[in-house]
Amino acid sequence: MVRPAAPMTAALLPGLLYFLAVFAVAFAMGVARVLVVAPRIGPTAAVLLEVPMILVVSWAVARRILRHRVLTLPQRATMGATAFALTMASEIALAGVLRGQGVMDWAAATATPLGLVGLAGQVAFAALPMVLGRRATPPTA
Repeated sequence: MVRPAAPMTAALLPGLLYFLAVFAVAFAMGVARVLVVAPRIGPTAAVLLEVPMILVVSWAVARRILRHRVLTLPQRATMGATAFALTMASEIALAGVLRGQGVMDWAAATATPLGLVGLAGQVAFAALPMVLGRRATPPTA
């Protein structure tokens, strides 16, 4: 029988793995979107095409990670929050390195309609672990 993981720290490694797997795919898709897709169909259509595909990847990765872990709802929320925080930190770092943007420039770009579509996708990515996986039952006393 699989036991629920006890401490909240048990959700940090799954959160890191979730971030790494999805970010690797999303980075590759982002490069393809900017270099290949957006010049052909426009940046708005390219983002609207990319976000659902990344969410499907996110669903598959989260489901695989949670397949053999029984995490409580707070632990699954921590997993998603960890992945989301790492994603935001990576977004800010890459905006600086690849586009020469500071944090305020990145935030302004995120506040545009197209940026908000991406942010909504990232929030959904963070929420997926809360709706997937086996539910842990509280310990009986």
